Amino acid sequence: MLSSSMSAHHSNLLTEVCREMAATFSTRVRGSVTCSQAYLTRNQRHRELHAVLRSRSRHAKSKGHDRTRIQTAASAPEGAAANISKAPVDSSGPLSTHFARNLGLTRDMIQELAELPGTKNMDHLRDRAQALSQWKTSMQQGYLPEAGTLDWPVEPFQSSFVNALDNLGMPRFTRRYPKLLDSLLRQMVQLVHDFEAEAESQQEQEAPPKPDDAGKPPPPQQSQGQGQDGEGEEGEPQPGNNQEMSEEDMEEALKQGMEAQAGEGEGQEIDMSIEMDESQQGNQGQGEEGTEEQEGEGDANAQPSLSKLADDLVQKFEEQWKATAENLDAASKAFDNLEDLMDGKAGFDSSTSVWQQTGWGELDNLRKKLENLKELRDLVRQLGRAGGKGPLRKAPQEIWSSGKPPGVVRSPLQPEETRGLTRSDDLSRMLPFEAHLMAAGWPKNDTDADGNEVVREGSRPARLLHMVRRAERNLMSYERTGWVDDEPSRVTGRLEVRPAAELGPIIVCLDTSGSMSGARETVAKAVTLECMRGAVRQKRACFLYAFSGPGQVMEMELKVDSSSMAKLLKFLTGGFNGGTDVDKPLELSLKRLAEKEWNQADILMVTDGEIPRPSEWVKKDLKAAVDDLGLEIHGLLVGQQDTTPAMQDICTHLHVFKSWSAVGGKRNYYY
Repeated sequence: MLSSSMSAHHSNLLTEVCREMAATFSTRVRGSVTCSQAYLTRNQRHRELHAVLRSRSRHAKSKGHDRTRIQTAASAPEGAAANISKAPVDSSGPLSTHFARNLGLTRDMIQELAELPGTKNMDHLRDRAQALSQWKTSMQQGYLPEAGTLDWPVEPFQSSFVNALDNLGMPRFTRRYPKLLDSLLRQMVQLVHDFEAEAESQQEQEAPPKPDDAGKPPPPQQSQGQGQDGEGEEGEPQPGNNQEMSEEDMEEALKQGMEAQAGEGEGQEIDMSIEMDESQQGNQGQGEEGTEEQEGEGDANAQPSLSKLADDLVQKFEEQWKATAENLDAASKAFDNLEDLMDGKAGFDSSTSVWQQTGWGELDNLRKKLENLKELRDLVRQLGRAGGKGPLRKAPQEIWSSGKPPGVVRSPLQPEETRGLTRSDDLSRMLPFEAHLMAAGWPKNDTDADGNEVVREGSRPARLLHMVRRAERNLMSYERTGWVDDEPSRVTGRLEVRPAAELGPIIVCLDTSGSMSGARETVAKAVTLECMRGAVRQKRACFLYAFSGPGQVMEMELKVDSSSMAKLLKFLTGGFNGGTDVDKPLELSLKRLAEKEWNQADILMVTDGEIPRPSEWVKKDLKAAVDDLGLEIHGLLVGQQDTTPAMQDICTHLHVFKSWSAVGGKRNYYY
C-alpha cells in the first residue's frame, strides 16, 4: 500500500510540474530574443524534476530494482563484479572435485588454479578449469588452440605462450607421450601465476593515490527544491551520471503534462523545449573527456608493460625447454618407447640430468650412421637364443643337429600347415598333374567296335616316368610341416619367421683400449647403441662390459630409463684409452650366464683384435658353456682383416666390419 500511494503521489507531482512548465513556456522564444526570467524558471523547474526522479529512484532501489546499480556492476571489472555476489574460492569443496573428475584434471591442478592471483571466486575457478581442460584436450590430439580463442590465460600472455609451444614443436610430443602433458600444463599455470601477480603489482603502483578526507573538496551546493532528498546515499549515482535514465523519465512526464494542458486550453498550441543547463552540460562533457583521456593514457602505458612482461616470462620458458625438446626429438627417433623416461617424482621433469645432458647429440649422430650399417643390424638380430615355442617372429633359423642343445625345428613328422611346394615320394601330398601322369600308365576298360568290353594297356612311358620320379623322391608335392621343440638343433646364419619364444638377452664385451680410438671407437659405440635398441624393441635384456686395462671394467645395464640412459650418454661422450685385459669381462659374463634370467644370453665381443689370449681356465669355462648351454660367442673385428689367435680361442662366430665409409673411416681401414 505504501509503495502504491508513493508512486501515485510522484505521478501527480510530475503531472503538476509539467503543466506549470508548459504554461510558463507557452510563448515561443524566437531568434536572439532572451528571456532571463523564463530561463531561470525553466532551470528551477528542471532541477525540481531531477529531485523528484532521484527520490523515485531511491525508493525503487530499496525494493531491489535499482537499474542504475545493476548497470554499474555489469560494467565493472570481472573480479570486482564477482566479489559482490559470488562465493569465495574453495578448491577443496565438491565443485573442484567434480571438475577434476569430469574435465580430466588432477586435484593438484585445481588447487594451483585456485591459488592464482586472478582467481577471485568459484566462477573464475570453474571457467579457468574448463579452459585448462580445453588446452589439455587439444594438445593430446596434437594441435594447439588458436591464440585468442580461449578465455584463459588472458592476453597478451596467451598469444606469446602459443607461439612458444609452436616454435618448440610441442604438440607432436604431447600427443605421443601423454605423461609430458601434465608437467607442461603445470608449468604453464606457474607462468600464469607469475604473470598475474606481477600485473597486479604494476596496477597497484600505477594507480593514483586516494585523497584523504581532509583533502576532499566540499560537496556541491544543492538547489532549494532538492532538500534532503537530493543528498542521496554514499556511492549512489548522481543524476548527471545517469543522464539517459533521467531523460527518458522526463520525456514521459513532460508528454503527459503537455497532453493534459492541451485538453484544458481549448486547442491552444504549445511549443516547448527543455534543455539542460548549458554550463553544467559543458562542465560534465569536459569531465568525461578528461576521464576518457586519462583512462586511454593508462591503458596505453599498461599494455606495452604487460606485453613485455609476458614476452620475458615466455622467453625464459622457451629457453628452458629448447634443449629438452631437441633431446626429446633425438630420443624419439632412436627408441620406440620412452615411457620409462617420462616417470619422475612428479611426472616428467625437464630439469632432470638425463634431459640436460649433451650426449643426446652424439646418440643422434650414431643413429644416423646406423641407417647405413645394415651388417651391424643383421649381426644384432642373430644374438640371443630362444627358449622353446612362442609367437611367430623373425628369428635366427635353427636346424636339426645331433648332439646340440635342444631347440625348435621344422619337421614333416608333425604336419600342421601347408607351407608351400616341395619334392617328395609321398603320394598323399603330390600335386594333381603327378596323379594324372600315374593314371596314364594304368590299364583302362574300353569297348571295341562290336560293343564288347576290352582292357587296354596304359601308357608304359608315363608309368615308368612316374615310377622314376617317385623313386627319386622328386614328385611335386604340398609341403606340410610343423614345429617340434626339444629337438637337438644348431643356429644358422639366416633369419626366418618361426614360432620362437622371447629371444635371449645380449651381453656385450666392448674393448675401450687406446687402440680403439678414431673410427673404431665410432663403430664400437654404434654397435652398443644398436644392441640396446634391438633389445628394447624385442623386449630383451642387454648388459655392457666396457673393459680396458686390468681391473678396469665398467658395468652397465642398457635400458631406457633415467639412470641407465644417463650412464649411456656419459659413456657415448667419453673417450677410449688404457690397456687391454680380456679375462675380467669374460669372467663376469660367465657369472651372469649362471643366473636364470640370463642363461639364454649370447656374448658379443667387439674389439680390434689387439688383445692377449685368455687364460686357460677362462677358455675351459667358455667351452663348457658352449657345449652345455649352447652359448654362442660372436666376435666383431674392427680394424683387422684376418682373425687372430685370441679371437679364435674365444669366439664361435667371427665377423669383420667392412662399412668404413659409413663411419668416416678409410675405405680399407685394416692394419
